[in-house]
Amino acid sequence: MNLLAPPALPPGVLQVLPGSGSAIGDALVTHPLIRKVSFTGSTEIGRRIMELAARDLKRVSLELGGKSPNIVFADADWERAADTSPLSVFANTGQDCCARSRVYVERPIFERFLERFVAATRRLVVGDPAQEATQLGPLVSAVQRESVEDFLADARKRGSRFACGGGRPHPRGFYLEPTVLVGVGKEDRCWREEIFGPVVALTPFDDEAEMLRDVNASPYGLSGSLWTNHLGRALRVSRAVQSGVLSVNSHSSVHVEAPFGGFKQSGLGRDLGLAALEGYTELKNVYVGE
Repeated sequence: MNLLAPPALPPGVLQVLPGSGSAIGDALVTHPLIRKVSFTGSTEIGRRIMELAARDLKRVSLELGGKSPNIVFADADWERAADTSPLSVFANTGQDCCARSRVYVERPIFERFLERFVAATRRLVVGDPAQEATQLGPLVSAVQRESVEDFLADARKRGSRFACGGGRPHPRGFYLEPTVLVGVGKEDRCWREEIFGPVVALTPFDDEAEMLRDVNASPYGLSGSLWTNHLGRALRVSRAVQSGVLSVNSHSSVHVEAPFGGFKQSGLGRDLGLAALEGYTELKNVYVGE
């Protein structure tokens, strides 16, 4: 017996239906024998699934888009936050629904944080994913890179400052440099919408309450990070931020033993942990009389 071999799945547990477009998805969601649909992807497709599932009241769980905040207070170990925060948004080339793409930094440390954040970003190795040294690979397709570059074009038009990045580092492949934006307006696309690419925007803040209002003004609420060495502030802000997952002095979002999922347009239900099992069970009451 090979103890290292994964256990075999019973026949029929895992089934793969390859296809393109919405034909496969629509057929599955509307099939009368399907009673529960779990989906991970964009908010737009999540809405479509809910519409289709509503026809015969199928249960759904949805893990959708995000525009997660990264909040750094002046009392935090902000050097460590600056050194580690680039990978909290650029990992997987920014194609991550948990990407911390809005960074709020308390004003007294903003310029120093920005300088260190940019330096850490410049050290990231962009290249062939097959190479061990590579930290950022290409985007998934030419279409996706064009989509991200549309966001960057809009940022340039609106006067945002490119602290670094924004170009194509390699002549072949769908590569894009990790890009740090400053001075992005709160109504600009790069601040409001999920980019799903290697782009982050940093802004200073002075007032905690005002910052939290802006954090929660987003229609998304999936993940985020909070950096402070003040326990009371950590608890207060954690309660106030409207997101399903929040990490304090860390960027770790996903733990197999803990529930994972979003608020608002970031989804419904929870994956992982014991809470995930509730989405795949039904409560049933059987009364037996005398």
